[in-house]
Amino acid sequence: MSYKHLLYCFLSLFFSPMLYGQEPICGLDWLQERSDGTFIQQKLEASNLLDAFVNSHKGQIMPRAEIVIPVVVHVVWHSPEENVRDEVIIGQMNALNRDFNGENEDLYKVPNEFKPFVAQQGIRFCLASENPEGLPASGIVRKRTDVEAIGTTPELYSSAMGGSDAWDTNKFLNIWVANVGQYITGFGTYAGLVSAEKQGIVVHPKYFGKNISTRYNLGRVAVHEIGHFLGLNHTWGEDGACETDDSVEDTPRQQHYYAGCPAYPQESCGSSNMFMNFMDYVDDGCMYMFSQGQMKRMLATLELFRPGLMQSEIPCVDITTKRTEVNFLIYPNPASSQISIDFPVPVAEAGNVQIFSALGGMLLQYNGVLRNNMTIALPPFSAGIYWIRIGARTHKLIIE
Repeated sequence: MSYKHLLYCFLSLFFSPMLYGQEPICGLDWLQERSDGTFIQQKLEASNLLDAFVNSHKGQIMPRAEIVIPVVVHVVWHSPEENVRDEVIIGQMNALNRDFNGENEDLYKVPNEFKPFVAQQGIRFCLASENPEGLPASGIVRKRTDVEAIGTTPELYSSAMGGSDAWDTNKFLNIWVANVGQYITGFGTYAGLVSAEKQGIVVHPKYFGKNISTRYNLGRVAVHEIGHFLGLNHTWGEDGACETDDSVEDTPRQQHYYAGCPAYPQESCGSSNMFMNFMDYVDDGCMYMFSQGQMKRMLATLELFRPGLMQSEIPCVDITTKRTEVNFLIYPNPASSQISIDFPVPVAEAGNVQIFSALGGMLLQYNGVLRNNMTIALPPFSAGIYWIRIGARTHKLIIE
């Protein structure tokens, strides 16, 4: 790695957070810095293969059928605020499908000069409703860890060491939600550069899904990192100059990244810059698009490096409808500090659980993925009779 590149990585990782409200940035440069000297060469070789594939299939890289990639989300948490709720995970899945298919409501904000290049048909994602052994699952794994900032350590990928083992990375997109420290929002693994058990993306829980951060609050950190996972580079071509670009024809060359919410237009390298692209560093609320060239490159990455994700027959958790008629069982009943809920048939879909007092006042509501053998912690209720409702079904709950 050249001195110039090392200096650029250092400035990107440490000075830009200071300039823009102490917010961290994408960890691709960090991933590159911490790897051995083969990283750059391997990345270049993978990029050249993608370039050749795209150039030999001009205008022809479109999915034969809708591509739906099954996802498992590993929530590896140390402090309670890192244990993101099911409803946040569902919201993140909706955000991925929104942005990878040009269904975002802010798409109209793309400047007129770039609108002809917007990708509006692409890739969909779903929570997997079966685990690698074929057993029913919710697509969510939760693991309490004693390792602080585990997201930047090898322990993240090992259940035995406090993290969470990847599900088969040939069939599932693995997303780890874990603390990656002060200066990184997350990172995605470029094809072929890490071992199989580390393939996927990592996102800081502070920036996962819809959240309260000031800049990265719409779920677009995961969108950006999955872009890397699917073969995309940053729009400015990494080197802070105009000599290289991102290997995508319809994204103009630009000299540097943008942050915050720049006024349009911005120019460098002799052209107007597409800073509102998901692969730049602008705020979530100011990025709106993938280009058609970027979508072709992501589809090429799936064809060349990750074909199992396209061919997977893993069923999906339904996060679009709510079950209204299914019966359910509660145990123990009477209960005290927690209850378990089970269903006579396998269930893996979005829904809510509500608990009411005997007089009808709602005391607790859980929104998330309904699944067999799910457990809900109860607040310190007084002893008495309560009612629990899922969809249109209601059962009596006795608290001792």
